[in-house]
Amino acid sequence: MATDLVRLSCTSKGTTARASSTWKHDTRKFGPLNALNNNTEDAWKSAQSEESDPLAYFEIDFHRPVQVNELRIQYQGGFVGMDCIVYQKSGDETSDWEECEDLFIDPIDSNEVQTFESEADDATSDKCSALRIEFGRSTDFYGRIVIYSLEVWGTE
Repeated sequence: MATDLVRLSCTSKGTTARASSTWKHDTRKFGPLNALNNNTEDAWKSAQSEESDPLAYFEIDFHRPVQVNELRIQYQGGFVGMDCIVYQKSGDETSDWEECEDLFIDPIDSNEVQTFESEADDATSDKCSALRIEFGRSTDFYGRIVIYSLEVWGTE
């Protein structure tokens, strides 16, 4: 693993985020960028999931090629996204999402920051321009997910 990791998910570097939903459609208070801003008073809060479409997702667009080495996620306990699958885009916005075979997220229901390291070899793995985390379910009865902090660390 690389030793000089930098935080790739900084909005000051042009990184943007979007999500499947936002609580009460209030993106200022609960939008996905709140999970990237490094302020634990803010959070992304998803809306309640519908039985017909329970899948929630969180996307991070770096707008540049990066090498992802780890994710650090702080959920609100009781509102944790589970059964996660990570996808990546290796090109521009027209590229298709491909499952990231080297990054496995298996969170526990906790308020603590959880670190998930990539198993990829830096020398052979592809750079990506965006990440997408799909949540198959939530620990919340109503399917809501709350992320206080989502940091992507790696190299540029």
